[in-house]
Formats: sequence, structure tokens, C-alpha cells
Amino acid sequence: MNNKDKETIYKKYGYDKNKIPFPEMMIGKEDETVKNPYTEVEVKLNPVEVAIYDCLMGSYHAHLAAGNAGQTIVAKGLYQDFYKGKDWFIENNVEAYFKLID
Repeated sequence: MNNKDKETIYKKYGYDKNKIPFPEMMIGKEDETVKNPYTEVEVKLNPVEVAIYDCLMGSYHAHLAAGNAGQTIVAKGLYQDFYKGKDWFIENNVEAYFKLID
């Protein structure tokens, strides 16, 4: 997906492209239902939210793996990425944040 297509999707859902925490992320075209792996609560997310959720959770799990491997500098950077996504959800979809991330 090129940047123009991404900008169209951001506008469709009312997001400021300059506030997207992972500008290089892949974005799908459909809403998806995401399940919290710990509580099994399900939340329907739009394609931008799904992409950001996937990036932040990927960063979180990679941070754990890096930390367990003793790569503390890498783990710290990945955790900062997790926080970027988490903060975006707090600002843009607090209900999803509380159900999926908190």
C-alpha cells in the first residue's frame, strides 16, 4: 500500500497521519475482531487500529524475547515502541485500550 492510500484510510477513520506511531506499518482493508489473549474479551477494530495493535503487541513480545536474551538496549527500544502504540490507543480508542492492552 502506498502512502497516498494510507493517507486516504487515515482520513476515512479521522486520524492525523502525523500522529500514527508506526508510519511504515502494513494496513489491511477490513475491520477485524481482536481477542485479548489473557481475558478473551473481543473488540472490533478498524484497519488502522488493527495495524497499530499488531505493531505494539509485536514490539511487546519482541521486547520480552530480547530481554530474556540479555539484549537490554534492544529490549528498551522495543518497549518504547510498545508505549508509542499504547499511548496512541489511549488517545484514539480508550475502550479498546482497556479491553485489549491494559
